[in-house]
Amino acid sequence: MKKTIMALLISVLALILRMHVAYYGPLEPDEFVYTSAAAQYNLAARHGDWKQIIDLSYNIEHPIFYKLIYAAGLMGGKPIPDTSSMVTGDGLQSVPYWHHLFILRSISVLFGTATVFLISLISPLAGLFLAIDTYAIKYTGVIYLEALPAFTSLASLLAAHKSRRVYQSDPENRKVWVGWLVLSSLLLGMTAASKYMYALVGIVIIMDSLIQGWKHKRSTLLGLAVWGLLASAFFFMFDPILWNSPLNQLIKSVNFNANYSVSQYVRDFGYPFWQPIKWLMISIPQYSNIHSAFYFNKGDFFISADSLIFILALAGLPNLLKRNKPMFIWLVVGLIFLLVWATKWPQYILLVLVPFCISASYGCNFIGKVLVKLRSGWTRTT
Repeated sequence: MKKTIMALLISVLALILRMHVAYYGPLEPDEFVYTSAAAQYNLAARHGDWKQIIDLSYNIEHPIFYKLIYAAGLMGGKPIPDTSSMVTGDGLQSVPYWHHLFILRSISVLFGTATVFLISLISPLAGLFLAIDTYAIKYTGVIYLEALPAFTSLASLLAAHKSRRVYQSDPENRKVWVGWLVLSSLLLGMTAASKYMYALVGIVIIMDSLIQGWKHKRSTLLGLAVWGLLASAFFFMFDPILWNSPLNQLIKSVNFNANYSVSQYVRDFGYPFWQPIKWLMISIPQYSNIHSAFYFNKGDFFISADSLIFILALAGLPNLLKRNKPMFIWLVVGLIFLLVWATKWPQYILLVLVPFCISASYGCNFIGKVLVKLRSGWTRTT
């Protein structure tokens, strides 16, 4: 009960920080893209033109589930005809239909806050770090595609872990462990249908399941096979653009991302392969306002603690490996992807912020114990 209350309090802090950015933060270029997609899906839904939703190829590089969630958020008011009159870098209140944009930003905020709540139930310290991390605040406070898959990927991992624990302790309790298994696959399907890269958590679940369940190879492999098939089915179900021509549409989408990652536009930024580490090291306000990767005002962030979180995360890595292997695997797999993938946009680090903040919580505990020992040793000598 105490941990739940702490998780709620930390979530309130996360909500306030994100809502501040959602209301006052300048508009990002990609927000127009996702708003336009949501507006087109919204118009199609209003007219009952479900074929338009399936056939719409706008922003095909990303699956459409999260954009459909955004479209549902626009159902309460007048439809947005277009986003051509919106200007990058302007304040939210300075553009037409700003109420609609604020609704969409609020959807992102809710998922970002939900992620903080979930991680706070695991570790209040980790939840606090995620609540105040400037990248987490920024990219779950704007109309991007990060907040929902960041939440569902964490929830999928936790559900898979719960399923395995119930199975190992009480295999006859099929309703419970099968229920958690299905929930994990459902959430992974939602994750992949929102933004592909977050489906990397599926690799984490497979690796962790094989490590933890190797003594029961047959049942583990069978469970993973069923889980994987269900997740694939849910992915297909939540990404309607695949319904007409699944393989062709998926290849188009994946090829777009692959080609974009090596495009001249991406190369012009000149980011080194280790740029994701730099994003993790330095808070957004520490960058100049002229940095082309960011749009922010000086008052958007009240706390700049990302560098401290980075140091604590490094200190916590040994304990993360020892005490929380799933999160360690997630951090390693995610970082490898971010370092190898040629596109280095700052929002991509949300892929690893959950395990990163959990590692920071271990680092904080470790440093605290070291300081206590040093103090007690100093007291004895004096």
